[in-house]
Amino acid sequence: MGDILLATPVPEVLKKTYPGSEIHWVVYKNFEETLRNNPNIDKIIAFEKGENLKEIRKNIRSSEYDLIFDLHKNSKTYFLTRGLRNVFRYNKRVIERFLLVFFKRKYDIIPATKMYFSALNKSGIQTPEKWDLSFFPDTDRETATVAKYSLKKEPYAVFIPGASYLTKMWPKEYFKDLAEIMFLDNKFKKIIVVGKGEFEEMTGRFICGEKNGKCVNLTGKLSLEETAAVIKYAQVVITNDNGPMHLAECFKKKTVAIFGCTTEELGFFPYSTGFIAVEVNDLKCRPCTHFGRKKCPRGHFKCMRNISPESVYKTITDFLKC
Repeated sequence: MGDILLATPVPEVLKKTYPGSEIHWVVYKNFEETLRNNPNIDKIIAFEKGENLKEIRKNIRSSEYDLIFDLHKNSKTYFLTRGLRNVFRYNKRVIERFLLVFFKRKYDIIPATKMYFSALNKSGIQTPEKWDLSFFPDTDRETATVAKYSLKKEPYAVFIPGASYLTKMWPKEYFKDLAEIMFLDNKFKKIIVVGKGEFEEMTGRFICGEKNGKCVNLTGKLSLEETAAVIKYAQVVITNDNGPMHLAECFKKKTVAIFGCTTEELGFFPYSTGFIAVEVNDLKCRPCTHFGRKKCPRGHFKCMRNISPESVYKTITDFLKC
């Protein structure tokens, strides 16, 4: 989901460059909701993981698209576009990432969205130096979510403790300690925990406990649009490096993003909103991967364990004074 949101400035640029154009987007079906109401996209071609792509490939070939932009650049997208004309692929910086992860050879930081823009640049399209990510929720559902959870009643913070890999997750004990510290400050009347998945639900229950009215566990209870509404009206978002972090970016939320195994060179900081990245900068083993790992390869997990709840709390309070 995060990659898709980071790419949403692409159709916006295309619509501005070619006002009468029709834009189609090929995407996994479980991420279709991310794009459903986007006015810059005329048709979503959704498919299930594991589905045979021959029919989609046939449709792409018969449609005779004027321009095709490959913003994923993997075996599936090569299969779908092989042999077609006017296919422009983005610069994935595979060699640079390899050298960074395995030899710690740093390189110039290019945000992921600008990397996606490189595909447009290859076709001669000019792209902006600044951009906004976009997500378009259904207004009726947003209104209903605001009312159901009283999102405008009092200031609240949002915790997003999940991630696609364990090494991108700040320990759940730290999130729980941070919540307790924040409740000592009268500025924070409520914390809402969001996320989707079995691990996220377990983490939400752990952070909030059974009878804590100030900490509201909504993990596993919200659709993507409902999650967007909860994030949209938050005072601040505290999050791991994950897809919903970029959802917060869509709504220009103040974001405190906790990074462990990955670093800024990989391009996934939430650049288009006000944010502070919390990370351990003096670890020689960072980054140990360009996307995440199931466990710390050295066993110490210092990239996350060395970030204390007290330091994150200070970051939040200093950030909100700005």
